[in-house]
Amino acid sequence: MSTTRTTWVSLTAPGESKGFDWAPLWVLAGVLLTGFFALAGHYLVQRGARHQAKEQAARDLHKWHRDLRRQSYVDCIVTYEKMRDLISPLARAIPWPVSRALTPEEASQLNDLLLMLAQRYDDAFQKCQVVRLEGPEAVADAAHQLIFAAAGFLHAADERAKAARAGQQPAHSPEPWNASAGQMNNALEEFIKAARTVIAVD
Repeated sequence: MSTTRTTWVSLTAPGESKGFDWAPLWVLAGVLLTGFFALAGHYLVQRGARHQAKEQAARDLHKWHRDLRRQSYVDCIVTYEKMRDLISPLARAIPWPVSRALTPEEASQLNDLLLMLAQRYDDAFQKCQVVRLEGPEAVADAAHQLIFAAAGFLHAADERAKAARAGQQPAHSPEPWNASAGQMNNALEEFIKAARTVIAVD
């Protein structure tokens, strides 16, 4: 009885390894990792750029607001100074003590000065209100005091002019006039001090 012997023929070429070939997977993994790091790097760059843009926008907005405040402060000071400039001309046009009634020409000049004072008061009032809106609180309060001081001087000038036109001593001494003029000066100095502090550190 013959024995049948089966011979298995290897399909693997001589010299080749029979294990799994990992090389393509390593290549693919390298490509994926490279892409991942590229995307991550791009994201970090974009995030950094957005952060810088946000900070720059914040700085620009802060500078714009600071410049806006500075301009409103300057406008307030300039218009208030124009009102204060009328103190001396009015003092000359409204003599004290009153010794006689004003002549028609003197009364006309006085009326022109008072009209100019009222116009400058209105302008200063508007500019001070802008500052009160802009703030901050310390400057807004100082601007409010400017308005009160200007209104006090406007009232004192009207009272003194009324007495001068009639050639009569007013019922009160010249103290309200002097005090109101001094208050205008003091209020302006306080406002400048408060405004300078804000512009320097804000």
